[in-house]
Amino acid sequence: MLLLGIVVSVFVSAAAVDLASPEVFDPRFYINTNVEVLRAGVRSAAAAKNHWLTHGIHEGLQACGKFHSVQYLARYSDLHNAFGKDYQRAVEHYLTFGLKENRLGYLEGGYGDRWTVSDPSHGLFVSASRRMGGAIDSLVWNNHEFINAWDHGRELQMAMNFVPYGEAFNPTEGGGRTDSQEDSTKTVIRHIHAEGKNLTSEVLPAFWMRASDPESVNVIDTYQYPFSKTVTLSCPGVATACLVFQSTFTVAGDIPAYTVLQMEAPTGYMPSEFTVFRSVHLTSGQLVTYTDTHPVVASTADDRYAMGVYAPPGQDTDLFQYYGVFHFGSNPDSPSDTNKWNVVYRKNTFPRGSTHVQKYTVYICVGTVVDVVSCINTLRHSTGDAIVG
Repeated sequence: MLLLGIVVSVFVSAAAVDLASPEVFDPRFYINTNVEVLRAGVRSAAAAKNHWLTHGIHEGLQACGKFHSVQYLARYSDLHNAFGKDYQRAVEHYLTFGLKENRLGYLEGGYGDRWTVSDPSHGLFVSASRRMGGAIDSLVWNNHEFINAWDHGRELQMAMNFVPYGEAFNPTEGGGRTDSQEDSTKTVIRHIHAEGKNLTSEVLPAFWMRASDPESVNVIDTYQYPFSKTVTLSCPGVATACLVFQSTFTVAGDIPAYTVLQMEAPTGYMPSEFTVFRSVHLTSGQLVTYTDTHPVVASTADDRYAMGVYAPPGQDTDLFQYYGVFHFGSNPDSPSDTNKWNVVYRKNTFPRGSTHVQKYTVYICVGTVVDVVSCINTLRHSTGDAIVG
């Protein structure tokens, strides 16, 4: 049956399938991930689709977080033998046969400086890239992209800053401001591993501002102590898409005198259509107006796509742990527009020159708003409610 599928697919006409199906193409991912597309001035969804159909598909560019024609052919030797480097045929095969045969559209363990893990039973795909310092720059659920990786530092990532310096002394996993849309970053990857539903990494994060920036306090471009994370695409007792994000920060070195250490563990930059921010009340379990002491839910206006974040109580924070939200634009035609949430833990000052390792765990629920509220309520009952006002 599989061989028949391969033989038949050789004769499938491009007109028989939608080569820009959301199963293989997402305009935001395509623009934000491929530096050559950015440099070509492609900005709109229509221009991205045209570039993909006329250039990208034939060149083997990756156009969505869950599928890459080059990786698809590398993963399956039967397809490589049938199609060689005919990437359009690979796309046609995936759409016509691969999905029905439950084939994965990526190479497990990483390929081409990208690493992908998935929970296909719940339609969840998560990937990180070397370009973005190992930070998660794509999270796909139900063929919809939940991360806006327009530039460095705008991913699902870890970050740390020291009051009162803010961005002027701000180690950031996904890279610094000057990295912008370049194909590299001052973040140094020490280790990254992807297998099944598990992604782990350790990096030396870039400072948000380069040492040469007159606003910066840091005197080097890369923080010399590691950030590490473990991401698992399965949460205890949860029957929908959910991931555990475990962060580890090393606080050490010549840090200027500060008053409060703030750790985003993590923060997520979402596409512009995620405009609605609400909270799940920790006592009633109901969806309510956003408040920073209750788990935040970010969603599209129609509630079809949502991401919620729950931080269990009892973690190492001196001041109250809170959920923040930020609006940076909601124009669907502007790929740079984004909205953000974060989970922030704050510690009082450590003695200068000492070394401290801070560890935090959050759960990130993905799906419809109904799915996400149910997921958060399942988690809060299994881990206990925080004491909130």
